[in-house]
Amino acid sequence: MQLDRLAVQLRVRNPWEAMDLGFAMVRSWWRQVYAPWLAVFAPVCILALIALPRQWAWIAVWWLKPAFDRVILHVVSNGVFGELPSWRQTLRSLPGALRPGLFLSLTLYRLDLARSFTLPVWQLERQRGRAARARAKQLQRRTRSYAVWLTIACVHFESLSWLSALALFDLLVPATMDSEFNILSLLSLEQVGSWREYLFAGMYFLAVTVMEPLYVAGGFALYLNRRTALEGWDLEVQLRRIGERLRQPQRALGAGTALGAAVVVAGALLAAPLPARAQGAAPVRLAPDTPAAREIKQVLERPELREYETRTVLVYLGERSKPSPRDISGFGWLDTIGIGLADLLRALAWVLLGIAVAFLVYLLARHFDLWGIFGRRRRVRQTPPDTVFGLDVRPESLPQDLAAEALRLARAGDLLKALSLLYRGTLITLLHRDGLELVGGDTEDDCLRKSARRIPDAAYAYFVTLLSAWQRLAYARRPVTSPEVEALCAGWEAHFKR
Repeated sequence: MQLDRLAVQLRVRNPWEAMDLGFAMVRSWWRQVYAPWLAVFAPVCILALIALPRQWAWIAVWWLKPAFDRVILHVVSNGVFGELPSWRQTLRSLPGALRPGLFLSLTLYRLDLARSFTLPVWQLERQRGRAARARAKQLQRRTRSYAVWLTIACVHFESLSWLSALALFDLLVPATMDSEFNILSLLSLEQVGSWREYLFAGMYFLAVTVMEPLYVAGGFALYLNRRTALEGWDLEVQLRRIGERLRQPQRALGAGTALGAAVVVAGALLAAPLPARAQGAAPVRLAPDTPAAREIKQVLERPELREYETRTVLVYLGERSKPSPRDISGFGWLDTIGIGLADLLRALAWVLLGIAVAFLVYLLARHFDLWGIFGRRRRVRQTPPDTVFGLDVRPESLPQDLAAEALRLARAGDLLKALSLLYRGTLITLLHRDGLELVGGDTEDDCLRKSARRIPDAAYAYFVTLLSAWQRLAYARRPVTSPEVEALCAGWEAHFKR
């Protein structure tokens, strides 16, 4: 991976923001994306219309979409890493892009709702068999639900685009005296001519052409965001940029001078007096003792202005003509399916509402410790771990007088050991006295966030200061003064002595 050649800003994004980044890739590289897509997709569509019955041509094309997706992924993946291919280069590399995992993507994993997210595992990482499944499972943790929702949303947009194109065509067809708008007539392949069958399939191919590149690019951006979070790509890029800035001090000095000049000019503009017209003037009010005000009051007190009347008038509009029943012969099965889906969705809505209410009750009972109301005890707290963040957090590992020992180390000049002793003592107190629960994947920020609910504000402020000093000295290798550490030693017993 040549991360220094990336064409996008690499950082950990919200999954929805990551999908939007994929859509932006298609908008920026639409020529390089749609040219090879149409070069592959259009001939297959034409061949399907010629070789297959019209009713089955669009189904065959829909089933082959995972193969077409590899064309789009080849373009956007190379574009992200600074090597945007032309449509000829994409077509020449097509045999290699189709080879890994194509059969499985068209059979076993064809109905996978997260296929746009797992496609890079097959095509870009060249994973196979058990290794590919393990890799996909690792990447899908905390992210698969977003990939599934991306598929659902794109399916709906594709269907709406297709039906909208059919509705637009039906609206543009000249109407006769005995005809009316009925989009279902376009779907009745037994009652129309073959030209409408081609229209039915062609508009579906057009909808796929519009939505499929966005779907593949959104899934790839979600995959890229997940790998950035797991492998720290954004940190590596930032460290490289910091190194480049350190090698160019003159450029940084010039930028600082320009920034200082801009600040001076902005301060001068803000210090300039405002013009007189910019200062707000009081609104003009009419004095109550003026002749005009008295005249207005006399007019409002007249009797004709104090009467209110409400009248109801019935107007005969004639007999209302009943709408003629629409001719939906041959589509009774659609009515049955529609009614059944409506009943199913109504039942599903009630079930989801019940689940949501039960989950809300569970959260309230857990937050306010109300398990006794429901006739059950609260879950027994887990046994505190022996090590956290690589530190020994067993109570017996601490000296008898922790604060005094830390102060002795600080005065002897060993500030890192003093801070480590204070930090371990704080963690042990949080785990054993305050009942803080930590899991294996928790970070120091997670520990700080969880402890905010269990300790007083003064103790939390002390913990923030201690953690900041520890991270500066242990991780960033930035200096911490001896008086600062001694002050932390002096205040430890007031907050975290067991």
